[in-house]
Amino acid sequence: MKRFQDKVVLITGGTRGIGLATARRFLEEGASVVITGRQQASVTAALASLEGKVHGCAANVATVDGCRAAVSSTLGSYGRLDILFTNAGNYEAAPIDEVTEDLWDRTMDTHAKGTFFCVQAAVPALRASHGCVITMGSDAGLLGFRGGWAAYCAAKGAVINLTRQLAVDLAPEVRVNGLAPGPVGTEHLYADLTDGVYGGFEKDQDPVQAVSNSLPLKRIIDPAEIAEAALFLAAAKSMTGSILSIDAGSTIALP
Repeated sequence: MKRFQDKVVLITGGTRGIGLATARRFLEEGASVVITGRQQASVTAALASLEGKVHGCAANVATVDGCRAAVSSTLGSYGRLDILFTNAGNYEAAPIDEVTEDLWDRTMDTHAKGTFFCVQAAVPALRASHGCVITMGSDAGLLGFRGGWAAYCAAKGAVINLTRQLAVDLAPEVRVNGLAPGPVGTEHLYADLTDGVYGGFEKDQDPVQAVSNSLPLKRIIDPAEIAEAALFLAAAKSMTGSILSIDAGSTIALP
Protein backbone atom coordinates (compact mmCIF):
# COMPACT_ATOMS: atom_id res chain seq x y z
CA MET A 1 0.00 0.00 0.00
CA LYS A 2 1.21 3.52 -0.75
CA ARG A 3 2.19 5.67 2.20
CA PHE A 4 -0.82 8.01 2.12
CA GLN A 5 -3.42 5.73 0.58
CA ASP A 6 -6.97 6.88 1.46
CA LYS A 7 -5.71 10.09 3.12
CA VAL A 8 -7.10 13.49 2.10
CA VAL A 9 -4.74 16.45 1.84
CA LEU A 10 -5.56 20.15 1.48
CA ILE A 11 -2.71 22.32 0.16
CA THR A 12 -3.23 26.07 0.09
CA GLY A 13 -1.22 27.87 -2.55
CA GLY A 14 -0.98 24.59 -4.43
CA THR A 15 -0.90 25.89 -7.99
CA ARG A 16 2.85 26.40 -8.35
CA GLY A 17 6.23 26.06 -6.70
CA ILE A 18 6.41 24.19 -3.41
CA GLY A 19 2.65 23.66 -3.21
CA LEU A 20 2.41 22.07 -6.64
CA ALA A 21 5.47 19.89 -6.03
CA THR A 22 3.96 18.72 -2.75
CA ALA A 23 0.60 17.98 -4.34
CA ARG A 24 2.36 15.84 -6.93
CA ARG A 25 4.20 13.82 -4.28
CA PHE A 26 1.11 13.22 -2.15
CA LEU A 27 -0.75 12.03 -5.24
CA GLU A 28 2.09 9.67 -6.09
CA GLU A 29 1.82 8.26 -2.57
CA GLY A 30 -1.89 7.51 -2.95
CA ALA A 31 -3.52 10.54 -1.31
CA SER A 32 -6.53 12.47 -2.55
CA VAL A 33 -5.60 16.14 -2.83
CA VAL A 34 -7.29 19.54 -2.97
CA ILE A 35 -5.23 22.55 -4.07
CA THR A 36 -6.15 26.20 -3.74
CA GLY A 37 -5.10 29.32 -5.59
CA ARG A 38 -6.47 32.84 -5.78
CA GLN A 39 -7.39 32.67 -9.46
CA GLN A 40 -9.48 29.99 -11.14
CA ALA A 41 -7.23 30.09 -14.20
CA SER A 42 -4.15 29.15 -12.16
CA VAL A 43 -6.08 26.38 -10.38
CA THR A 44 -7.26 24.97 -13.71
CA ALA A 45 -3.75 25.04 -15.18
CA ALA A 46 -2.28 23.30 -12.13
CA LEU A 47 -4.95 20.58 -12.16
CA ALA A 48 -4.09 19.83 -15.79
CA SER A 49 -0.50 19.06 -14.74
CA LEU A 50 -1.48 16.60 -12.00
CA GLU A 51 -2.56 12.98 -12.15
CA GLY A 52 -4.71 11.23 -9.55
CA LYS A 53 -7.60 12.13 -7.28
CA VAL A 54 -7.23 15.88 -7.23
CA HIS A 55 -9.65 18.79 -7.02
CA GLY A 56 -9.08 22.53 -7.05
CA CYS A 57 -10.66 25.49 -5.29
CA ALA A 58 -10.24 29.17 -6.13
CA ALA A 59 -10.01 30.84 -2.71
CA ASN A 60 -8.15 33.75 -1.15
CA VAL A 61 -6.93 32.25 2.12
CA ALA A 62 -5.79 35.67 3.34
CA THR A 63 -9.47 36.04 4.30
CA VAL A 64 -11.56 34.08 6.79
CA ASP A 65 -14.16 33.36 4.11
CA GLY A 66 -11.45 32.02 1.79
CA CYS A 67 -10.09 29.72 4.49
CA ARG A 68 -13.54 28.35 5.21
CA ALA A 69 -14.24 27.90 1.51
CA ALA A 70 -11.05 25.86 1.04
CA VAL A 71 -11.90 23.50 3.89
CA SER A 72 -15.55 23.27 2.82
CA SER A 73 -14.50 22.39 -0.72
CA THR A 74 -12.27 19.62 0.59
CA LEU A 75 -14.99 18.12 2.76
CA GLY A 76 -17.49 18.46 -0.06
CA SER A 77 -15.16 16.62 -2.44
CA TYR A 78 -13.93 13.83 -0.16
CA GLY A 79 -15.91 13.93 3.08
CA ARG A 80 -12.85 14.10 5.34
CA LEU A 81 -9.52 15.85 5.88
CA ASP A 82 -6.35 14.22 7.19
CA ILE A 83 -3.53 16.62 6.32
CA LEU A 84 -3.63 20.41 6.01
CA PHE A 85 -0.60 22.13 4.46
CA THR A 86 -0.91 25.91 4.91
CA ASN A 87 1.53 26.74 2.16
CA ALA A 88 0.00 29.86 0.59
CA GLY A 89 2.25 32.90 0.78
CA ASN A 90 3.51 36.09 -0.77
CA TYR A 91 6.60 38.19 -0.22
CA GLU A 92 7.36 41.82 -0.88
CA ALA A 93 10.34 43.92 0.16
CA ALA A 94 10.41 47.63 1.00
CA PRO A 95 12.65 49.85 3.12
CA ILE A 96 11.23 50.61 6.57
CA ASP A 97 10.11 54.11 5.61
CA GLU A 98 8.35 52.81 2.49
CA VAL A 99 6.33 50.00 4.09
CA THR A 100 2.66 50.89 3.62
CA GLU A 101 -0.23 49.72 5.73
CA ASP A 102 -1.53 47.80 2.73
CA LEU A 103 1.78 45.94 2.22
CA TRP A 104 1.96 45.11 5.94
CA ASP A 105 -1.65 43.89 6.08
CA ARG A 106 -1.34 41.93 2.84
CA THR A 107 1.73 40.11 4.11
CA MET A 108 0.46 39.40 7.62
CA ASP A 109 -2.98 38.35 6.36
CA THR A 110 -1.62 35.86 3.85
CA HIS A 111 0.82 34.22 6.24
CA ALA A 112 -0.27 34.58 9.87
CA LYS A 113 -4.00 35.20 9.51
CA GLY A 114 -4.37 32.69 6.69
CA THR A 115 -2.54 30.00 8.63
CA PHE A 116 -4.61 30.48 11.77
CA PHE A 117 -8.02 30.64 10.14
CA CYS A 118 -7.37 27.71 7.80
CA VAL A 119 -6.46 25.65 10.84
CA GLN A 120 -9.47 26.92 12.77
CA ALA A 121 -11.80 25.94 9.92
CA ALA A 122 -10.19 22.51 9.65
CA VAL A 123 -10.05 21.62 13.36
CA PRO A 124 -13.29 19.58 13.56
CA ALA A 125 -12.34 17.46 10.55
CA LEU A 126 -8.73 17.04 11.70
CA ARG A 127 -9.82 16.02 15.18
CA ALA A 128 -12.16 13.45 13.67
CA SER A 129 -9.36 11.96 11.56
CA HIS A 130 -6.58 12.46 14.16
CA GLY A 131 -4.84 14.32 11.37
CA CYS A 132 -2.03 16.84 11.15
CA VAL A 133 -1.14 20.35 10.08
CA ILE A 134 2.02 21.42 8.27
CA THR A 135 2.68 25.15 8.28
CA MET A 136 4.98 27.07 5.97
CA GLY A 137 7.52 29.15 7.83
CA SER A 138 10.84 30.35 6.45
CA ASP A 139 14.39 31.04 7.47
CA ALA A 140 13.08 34.63 7.37
CA GLY A 141 11.10 33.77 10.49
CA LEU A 142 14.31 32.87 12.28
CA LEU A 143 16.69 35.55 10.95
CA GLY A 144 16.71 39.17 9.95
CA PHE A 145 17.26 39.81 6.21
CA ARG A 146 19.05 42.70 4.57
CA GLY A 147 17.07 44.64 2.00
CA GLY A 148 13.78 45.65 3.59
CA TRP A 149 12.01 42.46 4.63
CA ALA A 150 10.44 43.64 7.89
CA ALA A 151 6.87 42.64 7.02
CA TYR A 152 7.85 39.25 5.63
CA CYS A 153 10.18 38.39 8.53
CA ALA A 154 7.53 39.45 11.03
CA ALA A 155 4.88 37.36 9.29
CA LYS A 156 7.03 34.25 9.08
CA GLY A 157 8.13 34.67 12.70
CA ALA A 158 4.46 34.78 13.63
CA VAL A 159 3.79 31.58 11.69
CA ILE A 160 6.62 29.76 13.42
CA ASN A 161 5.50 30.58 16.95
CA LEU A 162 1.84 30.10 15.99
CA THR A 163 2.83 26.60 14.91
CA ARG A 164 4.14 25.84 18.39
CA GLN A 165 1.04 27.26 20.06
CA LEU A 166 -1.34 25.35 17.77
CA ALA A 167 0.58 22.18 18.59
CA VAL A 168 -0.13 22.81 22.28
CA ASP A 169 -3.77 23.71 21.73
CA LEU A 170 -4.62 20.78 19.45
CA ALA A 171 -2.70 17.97 21.15
CA PRO A 172 -3.17 15.08 21.47
CA GLU A 173 -5.67 14.66 18.63
CA VAL A 174 -3.93 16.79 15.99
CA ARG A 175 -0.21 17.19 15.35
CA VAL A 176 1.13 20.54 14.13
CA ASN A 177 4.62 20.99 12.67
CA GLY A 178 6.23 23.56 10.42
CA LEU A 179 8.73 23.88 7.61
CA ALA A 180 11.33 26.66 7.49
CA PRO A 181 12.92 26.62 4.02
CA GLY A 182 15.80 28.75 2.84
CA PRO A 183 16.03 29.96 -0.79
CA VAL A 184 13.90 27.62 -2.90
CA GLY A 185 14.25 27.57 -6.68
CA THR A 186 10.71 28.46 -7.67
CA GLU A 187 9.80 30.46 -10.76
CA HIS A 188 8.94 33.32 -8.42
CA LEU A 189 12.40 33.35 -6.83
CA TYR A 190 14.25 33.23 -10.13
CA ALA A 191 12.05 35.97 -11.58
CA ASP A 192 12.68 38.21 -8.57
CA LEU A 193 16.43 37.60 -8.69
CA THR A 194 16.47 38.46 -12.39
CA ASP A 195 14.38 41.58 -11.82
CA GLY A 196 16.63 42.80 -9.01
CA VAL A 197 13.98 42.61 -6.28
CA TYR A 198 16.50 41.41 -3.71
CA GLY A 199 19.27 43.88 -4.41
CA GLY A 200 22.51 43.90 -2.45
CA PHE A 201 24.52 42.35 -5.28
CA GLU A 202 27.62 43.88 -6.73
CA LYS A 203 27.60 45.22 -10.26
CA ASP A 204 27.90 42.48 -12.90
CA GLN A 205 27.39 39.80 -10.22
CA ASP A 206 25.01 37.00 -11.20
CA PRO A 207 22.29 37.09 -8.50
CA VAL A 208 21.45 33.38 -8.71
CA GLN A 209 25.08 32.42 -8.26
CA ALA A 210 25.48 35.00 -5.50
CA VAL A 211 22.61 33.47 -3.53
CA SER A 212 24.03 29.99 -4.06
CA ASN A 213 27.49 31.09 -2.93
CA SER A 214 26.05 32.65 0.24
CA LEU A 215 24.81 29.25 1.44
CA PRO A 216 27.04 26.67 3.16
CA LEU A 217 25.81 23.99 0.74
CA LYS A 218 26.43 26.36 -2.22
CA ARG A 219 23.12 25.66 -3.94
CA ILE A 220 19.51 26.81 -4.07
CA ILE A 221 16.98 24.27 -2.80
CA ASP A 222 14.72 22.37 -5.19
CA PRO A 223 10.94 22.58 -4.49
CA ALA A 224 10.81 18.77 -4.58
CA GLU A 225 13.07 18.69 -1.52
CA ILE A 226 10.58 20.78 0.45
CA ALA A 227 7.82 18.48 -0.75
CA GLU A 228 9.68 15.47 0.64
CA ALA A 229 10.05 17.26 3.98
CA ALA A 230 6.29 17.93 4.04
CA LEU A 231 5.60 14.23 3.49
CA PHE A 232 8.05 13.37 6.23
CA LEU A 233 6.21 15.60 8.72
CA ALA A 234 2.86 14.18 7.64
CA ALA A 235 4.11 10.69 8.49
CA ALA A 236 6.09 11.54 11.64
CA LYS A 237 3.56 10.47 14.25
CA SER A 238 5.77 11.27 17.26
CA MET A 239 6.49 14.87 16.19
CA THR A 240 4.48 17.95 17.10
CA GLY A 241 5.49 21.57 17.59
CA SER A 242 8.68 21.09 15.58
CA ILE A 243 10.08 23.48 12.98
CA LEU A 244 12.07 21.66 10.33
CA SER A 245 14.72 23.76 8.59
CA ILE A 246 15.50 22.80 4.99
CA ASP A 247 17.70 25.76 4.22
CA ALA A 248 21.03 24.65 2.69
CA GLY A 249 22.60 26.02 5.86
CA SER A 250 21.23 29.56 5.66
CA THR A 251 20.45 29.69 9.38
CA ILE A 252 23.87 28.53 10.57
CA ALA A 253 26.18 30.94 8.76
CA LEU A 254 25.96 34.54 7.60
CA PRO A 255 27.13 35.17 4.01
